[in-house]
This record gives sequence, C-alpha cells and structure tokens, in this order.
Amino acid sequence: MLLRLDDVQRHFGGVRAVDGVSLEVEQGSIQGLIGPNGAGKTTLVNVITGYVRFQSGRAWLESDELTGLSAHRIAAHGVARTFQNIRLFKDLTAIENVMIGMHARRRDDTLAQLATLPFFRTVEKSRVKDAFALLESVGLPESVGRRQASTLPYGDQRRLEIARALALKPRLLILDEPAAGMNPSEKQGIRELIERLNRDGLTVLLIDHDMRLVMGVCQRVAVLNFGKKIADGTPEEVSTDPTVIKAYLGTGGEREVTSAPGASGVDEETEVEEAAIATRAVREPDKPILNVEDLTVSYGAIVAVRGVSFRVGTGEVVALIGANGAGKSTILNSLSGLIKPQSGTAMFDGLDLTIAKASAIVRHGLIQVPEGREILARQTVLENLELATWGRRNGGTKAQIDGVMKRFPILGERRNLRAGSLSGGEQQMLAIARGLLAKPRLLLLDEPSLGLAPQMVDEVFRAIAEIHQEGTTILLVEQNALRALAIADRAYVIETGRILLTGSGDDLLHNPAVRRAYLGG
Repeated sequence: MLLRLDDVQRHFGGVRAVDGVSLEVEQGSIQGLIGPNGAGKTTLVNVITGYVRFQSGRAWLESDELTGLSAHRIAAHGVARTFQNIRLFKDLTAIENVMIGMHARRRDDTLAQLATLPFFRTVEKSRVKDAFALLESVGLPESVGRRQASTLPYGDQRRLEIARALALKPRLLILDEPAAGMNPSEKQGIRELIERLNRDGLTVLLIDHDMRLVMGVCQRVAVLNFGKKIADGTPEEVSTDPTVIKAYLGTGGEREVTSAPGASGVDEETEVEEAAIATRAVREPDKPILNVEDLTVSYGAIVAVRGVSFRVGTGEVVALIGANGAGKSTILNSLSGLIKPQSGTAMFDGLDLTIAKASAIVRHGLIQVPEGREILARQTVLENLELATWGRRNGGTKAQIDGVMKRFPILGERRNLRAGSLSGGEQQMLAIARGLLAKPRLLLLDEPSLGLAPQMVDEVFRAIAEIHQEGTTILLVEQNALRALAIADRAYVIETGRILLTGSGDDLLHNPAVRRAYLGG
C-alpha cells in the first residue's frame, strides 16, 4: 500500500470539511476521489499535501509518516500535486517552471552558481535536458519550452503543470481537476497521459468532476459527501451504489433510490432508447419569456458553456441539472449580467441580456438568488429585507416585507437577529424572500438546497412550489436532481458545458442518461 489515511479530520469552525476519512491507495494504481460540491475532496488533498494542517488522524506514504509535516517536506517524501486552479509561474518560461519542480532533489549549489563554476554549468545543462524530456513526456513539443507560461493555450498550461509535478520524481501524483475546462479532445489527451504515466509505474490519485474520465481511467474510486467517505470500490460498484446515487442525484422522499435514473433494473440500452423517444416528444414554448440561443461563456482560456440553447415559457418551472462543474451556475450568472458571454444571444421579454447591465436586468424583472445565498451576515434579517426594497418609489414596502415574513414565519421570529446567526436553511429562506421583494417576473434559483439538511430541503422546495403556484416563472439550477425534476415542467441536463438532453421532469426521472451525466458510465 502506497498511501494510507487513518481517520483524518479537518474542521473549520463548525464545518466538518473532512470528517474521519480513512483511505488506502495501492502502489501502481489510479485511485479516483469524487463527491458532490462541498464534499471535502480538495480539503482532504490539502491536508495530505501539507497545505492545511491535520485536525486529527494520521497519514503514511509507505513507511514514511506524513502527519504534521510541512508541504515542502511532504513533497520531498515524493508526493506531487497539481491544483484545481492552475498555479504556474506565468512570467517564467515553460522550462523554468519545470526546473522549479526539481527543487526537492537538488543540492544547495548557491556558491557554485555565484562563482559560475564549470560543475554548475554541467549540472544546469543536465537539468535543462531533463526538463525538456519531461515536457516531451506530457505531450509538449520542444518549441514550447522557451515560451512564457502565460502565452500557452489552456490545455498546454494544464500539461505543463503536470510536467512540473513530475519533475519532483514523485511516488504519488495527485491530480486535482486536471480536465477542468477542457474540450472532449483535450480530455481524451489527458486520459491517455494519465494511463501512460500509470503504465510507467506512477501511482495517481485523481480528483475530477468529469465522471466519464474518472470512471473510465480509475481502478478504484472513493466517494466523499459532507466530509465523510460513503463508498469505496470499483467504478461499476460505486456508480450503482444507492448511497452514491442519493449523494449525487439528491433525495426525493420515499422514492429516492428506486426512482433514481437507471435504477429500474431494466436493460439499460432498452431504457435509453425508450427514454430518448419520450424526450423527443417534449416541445419548447413557441413564445418564451426567455430565449437563449447558442450561448458560449468563457473564463479566460476555459470554455465553461459551449453553445447552449434553451427556452423558458411564462409560468413554467424549468430546471438545469447536471454534475459539479457542468456550467449551470455560469449560465445563470451570464443571464444576470454578472458575466459577459463570448457569443450567442439571450433575450428576456425584449431585453438582450448579453449586453444589458445587471441593474437594467433587475429592473426588467429578472432576479437571481445566488448560490451561497450572499446575505449580509452582519445585518439583521429585517435590514436585509429592507435593503432589497431600497430605491422603491411606489411605497408599500412595509406591507411587502410583512408579506414575505408571513410566507416564511421563521424570518418574522428572527427579524431582529443578525442574518449570519441563522441556520443554513433559514439563510436560504432569507435569500429567497429577498429575491421575491424585487418583484421578479423570472426568478433564477441557484442551488437552493446546497448544504441543507433533508428537513430544510423539504421546507425550501415547499416554498418554491408555492411561489410557482402564485404565477412566478422559475429557472432552477439544482444538483439535487430528483427534487428538481419532481417540481419542473421541463428540464435540461447539462454535461461539460453542453446540453446533453431535455424532456419533462417525469420523463427524465427515469432516464438512465441522467445518472450517466452525474456518475459516468
């Protein structure tokens, strides 16, 4: 066994980010580590690699104990990593970045460098030669070596980061989201690279939201949820585990597992064919209040949304569902004017959302309740609600605030408490109430159930159903697929920035392609 973790814990205040995780990674294997948003994956990697200190528990790399060591000492033991967000030295060349990765296996040659001794020049030439060989090993040509890292295409920067990690000559390589933001061709290249490194004897711990990559390349996969390990087995075992399906697709009362897409026991090819026929029968509205056509959104070199088109009709609940990193929240943020799309159109009742300012979009009646709630924690509940009506000229704000407090009685009871003292569910209700005070004609809800206990999820979705029954049009982004599909008139399944399929909520509840979008296959 190469890596062994025993009851590792790391808490941040009351948040148990890593809560008693034990894990074994076999020598020479590719081990996957997956989980929904906030599961604790990156925190666990940060603990293993010394970027975050252990709360308790222990870790070993073969016979070497890693517990309590600093990041540079853990690296010297042979643990190399890449990062979820690329961390290259952008002003240095590709070769210089790789050579920096050799630091743990270099002797202190400061005096030789100062004196420009022949020995140093010989050693330096050897290092440069090794660095070029590492670039070649990850698929980067020699011509890339002298280029500044910031000038490289996004996919090449990802490969360069892997080359720098390999310069450490690691026993364990941890890859954190290596395929994030890549197109299908680039992802296939990363998969082939990981497999080749593994064939050459390198042990890999892979964290990625792309379930097709993880399930296709890993021999074993461990699953985290709310900081705990809930499953560990082969890709087939994990992708059909009811606990894992529940963690990814969400809870839906008594039917949560038996209704999970692909869990019916029917031959899967037959089920896919039947589901596709049902899906094609669903029509989009002819005169939508929101019409999105060929929307593409990028973060620098990362293309997060790729040519997405969909419609929302007046009075509908339309859901966007899919795994972490699929691009759902990016779509909402672009519709709200918080991100400018690269191309495409988005028309909301005559207003072009791709060029309008966020303030004009709000005045036009498109209101977003953001992921993470974004309440003003130091202000009271009442002050948060009052600020939502700031600038209102038509009066009646007190009556409107009283109205949302009547809808959410707990807010009335907590009206004079600081918003930051509320529970997660109460904060979510406050965020929704604040959105309603803006008088939305289209309400965008981004992950309203994220991080909530099941009972609070019930309360939030009950409130959403009531808001819809009163005539509010809703575009819902929700990782809890079962709850979203149960309330939606129609839904779109997003995978790696593209729409995979669409249909009615009822049809998609039983479509195995939905499970594949979350868990691969």
